[in-house]
Amino acid sequence: MKGSKYAILKMVESSSFLNILNGLLKKSGATVTTYDNWMPKSIRYDKEAELNDFLKYNFNPELATAITEWWLYKDATTPNWDLISTCTINGKRGIVLVEAKAHSYELENESKGKPYDINTKSDGTKENQKQIGKAIEQANIEINKKFSGVAISRDNCYQLSNRIAHAWWLANQGIPVVLMYLGFQDVQDMNDGKNRLFTTDKDWQDCFKIHAKQVGVDKIIDKNVDCGKSSFVIICRSY
Repeated sequence: MKGSKYAILKMVESSSFLNILNGLLKKSGATVTTYDNWMPKSIRYDKEAELNDFLKYNFNPELATAITEWWLYKDATTPNWDLISTCTINGKRGIVLVEAKAHSYELENESKGKPYDINTKSDGTKENQKQIGKAIEQANIEINKKFSGVAISRDNCYQLSNRIAHAWWLANQGIPVVLMYLGFQDVQDMNDGKNRLFTTDKDWQDCFKIHAKQVGVDKIIDKNVDCGKSSFVIICRSY
């Protein structure tokens, strides 16, 4: 185990975890306390969280079913998150979603997205791809009512696009969200001579903003995106 996953687990196991996390969340409106629940828990219990499972046990089963039906045509694996935690956002129970990176290639490698594969043999896979495309498009249309120029898509920067879409969906259900892209600095276990590590906060900020710009997400970094029942914000931090 190495890279951003191991870095997250070490952070979670730290006796200063809550101080670290709340420091990263400063100015976002979110606070995490010992009364909150988060996944993963430790290096021993290192399972990454799926939102439907997290919603089922920390909010209600109806939300878990609804998010799965919105995202997928039929049963399949939904996106995993490096860290999910309940929290309080401006006095309301919400969710912190964390996507972590340890080197620039992790962003560059996912820029190609997940184009629709017309040659796939599985009808279920075809339908799931269509459903995911519709879900992201729905989120994009609604976000553009507030911030024009955002262009999240199944076929471009897929991971970033699906992260934004899920944050929008949760906020649209009345759950406020802080979506944090977290760059870990100097992750030496990924220093193989090929990966470009982040050595400063500016390294990470510049890398993420260039990536986000491909789908117009640079327009909403640190902006409160009102989704009707609640809102979400995307923040970029390093540790």
